[in-house]
Amino acid sequence: MPMDNMGKGLITFGIGIASWFIKDLLIKLAIKRNEKIQNEWKYRLTKVWSPLFYWSGVVTLSDSHQNWEKHGINKLEELLSKCAYLLPLEHYYILVKVIENATNQNTSPIQIEEVKKVRDYIYKQVELLNYLLYKKEDIFELGSAIDVLSPYRTFLRTASIFCIHLILWIVIGGLIIFLYIFYINNILWPLIIFGVTLLIIMFYDIKTRLKINQEIQERLK
Repeated sequence: MPMDNMGKGLITFGIGIASWFIKDLLIKLAIKRNEKIQNEWKYRLTKVWSPLFYWSGVVTLSDSHQNWEKHGINKLEELLSKCAYLLPLEHYYILVKVIENATNQNTSPIQIEEVKKVRDYIYKQVELLNYLLYKKEDIFELGSAIDVLSPYRTFLRTASIFCIHLILWIVIGGLIIFLYIFYINNILWPLIIFGVTLLIIMFYDIKTRLKINQEIQERLK
């Protein structure tokens, strides 16, 4: 009996350690993915949308130069060469027309409403990325340093992160334990359901990758 209890204890301990490592792996994958997203968002905000909003406004201002010496033309041209993948095609063409008009080329005159529509779109991207990166949490606000409630909100945020880790660990460990119990008692239907669920997830992932590959092939034609 003591050996049986020791064996069960070792199995439980092993499952706990394994589930903790699985939890850590999932958390690290999520963090790495979020870091990539955050880096891309910061690049778009600081290197694309904010400069594009400024220089597209500067170029539309009146200037004695109506050629490639006009202030801001080179900046706008450089930005457009880098952000074609972000701008809708109609907005991209409007900004190209802005450059053509600013350099006194033979092209149709551009309507100020068209330029305003493009700049409104660009500024919405600035506002959205600024909110996602800095405004949705008050830690980046200058007033949070003297806010009386700020330390308590920080504590609650830290506690919630700890609870998420703990709950995820318990869920993974509980799932492994239940599958193990069903296995040793020769109850196969939960194992079958779990296996089928994994297959469905794999099938969905493969289907998504095939769709992406199909889109790539369509664009390469």
